[in-house]
Amino acid sequence: MAGLDHLSVTRLKVACSLLAGERITVRLIEWGAERAELLVADESSEAGSAAIQLAIKQKTTLIRIAAAARPSRTTCELSRLPTVRELVEALKSAICAEVTSTADTDAGWSAPLPHPLLEHLRLDRRREKRTLLESGLFRVISNSRSGTLHMLRRMPIEELLRRALEPDWWATEVSDSKWESVYLPDVTSTHAIETIWWSSLPRLSELEFPRVAGTSRLRAWPVLDAGTAPGSWPIILAKLSIRPWCAEVLASRTSVSVHEVQKVMALARLSGLEATVDEVGRNTRATTMTHVDTVLRLAKRFGLKLMGTANG
Repeated sequence: MAGLDHLSVTRLKVACSLLAGERITVRLIEWGAERAELLVADESSEAGSAAIQLAIKQKTTLIRIAAAARPSRTTCELSRLPTVRELVEALKSAICAEVTSTADTDAGWSAPLPHPLLEHLRLDRRREKRTLLESGLFRVISNSRSGTLHMLRRMPIEELLRRALEPDWWATEVSDSKWESVYLPDVTSTHAIETIWWSSLPRLSELEFPRVAGTSRLRAWPVLDAGTAPGSWPIILAKLSIRPWCAEVLASRTSVSVHEVQKVMALARLSGLEATVDEVGRNTRATTMTHVDTVLRLAKRFGLKLMGTANG
């Protein structure tokens, strides 16, 4: 902190104490005493103004207190004498911005997944052509454009899920004409790829996905199996359905490990349920769920009862 008056310092200390209750630790020091990752400064004071200029030069994450807050793409700005609530929210946003700026923005997503079947089922990158996938007696057609998987033999989908990590899957691109003349007549069943991700991967607890850097938001709810989905997932999904979060802040808010939050975020991206930048920016009824909607969806997904009645 730099150039803050006594009241602002007191409120900032209270805000840091409240963050500690959410498992976010902020150690408050005077600017210049040692290296800092975040600056809270009042630009109306000489010390605060000088600290702000240096922080901008050093590209340090900054919360600027001004006589009148101005819109800014690069810094968080608060008006004079911010409330404790305003400071708490500003600190959370700034910490999330710091995590995002220091994270590897690619985070391994440009590389293919190490499992051939899963790589061809990912919906964060849509393939132009259908793909024939073969392993033993299994023959399936993946169409990531429509998000569907077609079985070419009468094989149980549960067996396919058990073989998801096998390395012996062979992939061959299929033209539209060959699909219509050769493979379409042999289709025995069709499944939504989205549901395959959420049905199979809760069982694969040791599978490591690339890290989701920055913030993420859920575009739509997945269909979860109450018998296989971890109990911590509904609260993570509920938070992600309301607004974007970075994994570290969401983990502290839900008391769930960052590793588990990252897994849910990765699943949302791979299954095509992560909101795009444009969708996150829209503030419409269709993309913003209320808390009541969240509770009712949870009850429906997991067969819970509210006020003595089932919500199916």
